[in-house]
Amino acid sequence: MRSIRARLLVALIILVAMISLLAAGVTYRRVLSETSTLFDYQLRQMALSLRSQISLAPRIEVPPDQGDTDFVVQIWDVFGARTYVSRPGLPMINQTVLGYADLNLRGQPWRAYGLQTADGVIQIAQPVQVRQALARAAAARVVIPLILLLPIMVGAVAWIVRGGLKPLRFVAAEVQRRDARTLAPLGIDNLPREVEPLVSELNRLLERLQRAFSAQRAFISDAAHELRSPLTALRLQLQLLDRAPDETERLEARARLGAAVERAIHLVEQLLALARSEPQEAPMDFERVDLSAAAAEGIRDTHDLALARNIDLGLEATPGLYIQGNREALRTLVRNLVDNAVRYTPPGGTVQVRCRSAAQDAVLEVSDTGPGIATADRERVFDRFYRRAAAQEGGTGLGLAIVKAIAERHGARIDLGEAPGGGLHVTASFPSAS
Repeated sequence: MRSIRARLLVALIILVAMISLLAAGVTYRRVLSETSTLFDYQLRQMALSLRSQISLAPRIEVPPDQGDTDFVVQIWDVFGARTYVSRPGLPMINQTVLGYADLNLRGQPWRAYGLQTADGVIQIAQPVQVRQALARAAAARVVIPLILLLPIMVGAVAWIVRGGLKPLRFVAAEVQRRDARTLAPLGIDNLPREVEPLVSELNRLLERLQRAFSAQRAFISDAAHELRSPLTALRLQLQLLDRAPDETERLEARARLGAAVERAIHLVEQLLALARSEPQEAPMDFERVDLSAAAAEGIRDTHDLALARNIDLGLEATPGLYIQGNREALRTLVRNLVDNAVRYTPPGGTVQVRCRSAAQDAVLEVSDTGPGIATADRERVFDRFYRRAAAQEGGTGLGLAIVKAIAERHGARIDLGEAPGGGLHVTASFPSAS
C-alpha cells in the first residue's frame, strides 16, 4: 500500500476501532461489577428497612411480584423459628446466614443477605440469574452508544486525514502545472511546518534547473555563434579550391582548407569537453588518481605542438601524489593548460609543469615564458569564448573555461599569477586523497 492517505486511514481506523472496542469491553465489565455491588446494597437496604417490623412479621406487606425482580424475604425469631416468608411459591431458605452469602437453591444460584437484630434475623435473597440479566441490560445501555459512535469517529478520522494532507495535494497540483518554461519557486506561505522542507528542496531544485537551462541556452547560443565562423571559412575555402586556376593555388587552397577543418574540429572538441565538464551534467566517476600520471598524459597530448613551435616543455613531478578525481577529466584539464601555454609562448620559449604537495593539497603548476595575462583580464579569461584583444594566437576561447569547470567538479582552486620569467603562472590546488 503506497498511499499515505490510505495507510493513515487504515491505521487510524484500526486504532479507533480497537480503542472503542476495548473501552466498550472495559465499560461493560465495569458496569456489571458496579451493578452487582448496587444489587447487594439494595438487599442490605431492604433488610435494614424491615428490622423494626420483626414483631409484626405476620403482617408485613411486601410489594407484589415484579416478575424477574422477585425477592425472597424470610424472618426468624430469637428462638430460630421462621415467622415470615414473603413468597411461599419460591424456594425456601432452610439455613440462616449473616451478611452476604451465595446459596444454591433447587439447582440455581442465589445471592442472600442476613441481618442480625435484637428480635431475630432478617434474610433476603435474590436469584443470581435475575441480577445478571438486569446487569447485562444496564451495561448494554451504556455500551451500545459507544458502538454507535464508532462510524462517526471513523468519518471524523477520514475528514481529518483528508484535511491534513490537503497541503500535499496543493503542492502536487502546483508542481503539475509547471513545465520546462515555468520554473518559478513555489509559494511557502501558510504551509505546515512538516511540508516546508519538501517545498524548500523543490524550490532549490527549480533554482538549479533554472540555472542549468539558462547556462544551456547560453551555451547553445554561444556555440552556434562560434561555429558559424569556422563553417563559413570552410565554405569559402571550398569555393577558393574550386576556383583555383592551377595546381599551385589548388595546393595552397587545400592547405588552408585543411587548417580550417582542423580549427573546426578543435572547436567542436572543446565544446564537447566543456559540455561534459559542466557542473549540471551527470556526476563523474571518481577514483584514486595519481596527479603526476594525469599530468604526464596531458603533456603527451601537446608534445607534438610544442615540438612544432620549438617550445621546451618539461615536467617536474612528485610520484604518489594522489587525489580523488576522474582521470580523463584531469587529463583534459592539464592538456588545456599546457596547450594554452604552448600556443601563447613565443617559439623558443619554455613551458614548465610541476606537481607537488602543499599542506593538505596536491598542487599542479604550469608556468610559461609568454606574455602573461594582465591583472584586469584574469577574471574574465575563464568566461566562455573570451579572447583578449592583445592575443596574437587565435583560439576558441574555451580552454580556461573548461579548466575552471573541471576544477569546480573536483573541488579544486585555480589561481593565475605571474611567472618568474614574466609569463603566466597557473596554480591548481586539489584536496589530497587520504
